[in-house]
Amino acid sequence: MNDASIACIESLRDFFSASNAMELEDAAVRIAGSVDAVIPPDTDWTAVEYEFNRLFVGPAAVPAPLHASAYCESDRALMGTAALEARRLYHQLGLAVPREGVIPDDHLAFELEAMIVLKSALGADAPPSDDAKALHAWFVHEHLARWLGPFILATRAHASADGVTAMAVDALAAWFDKELNTTAAPLPE
Repeated sequence: MNDASIACIESLRDFFSASNAMELEDAAVRIAGSVDAVIPPDTDWTAVEYEFNRLFVGPAAVPAPLHASAYCESDRALMGTAALEARRLYHQLGLAVPREGVIPDDHLAFELEAMIVLKSALGADAPPSDDAKALHAWFVHEHLARWLGPFILATRAHASADGVTAMAVDALAAWFDKELNTTAAPLPE
């Protein structure tokens, strides 16, 4: 497995799970390094945190929720089918979200963590199992593909055009586009 690819996914995971300006800065600097972007030295990280919270956290209704269920469920309710699908995948990988059943399983950061585990399994020294290949293909083409596009569009529509959040979501879009184009679609059942 390409260490740079894993590092990029880890940086994205850390950005979308950040809880303060310092964590956002750390992750954003790593993302920028992985995509050859430049973050202006005078960036106001408190403003970046404000935008992050406005877009993704709240307390008001957010324009770009970080949960698959918000895009996959007809009523945009959290903890729906998409969250249960993610939970099943995590269990197959030996993972679980903290406080399972309380915190929605389909948060972008958890899904990126699952992708790290999948990519690591595919890049291990031994040839990957057919099960690992099938899980990876399903996760990319059947799960992530249903919601990352709308999430990226919603973020781009509401984020500052040249801001740090836009840079991070552009990196997410580029990574996912590459993932879609290099992963074979799952075989029909």
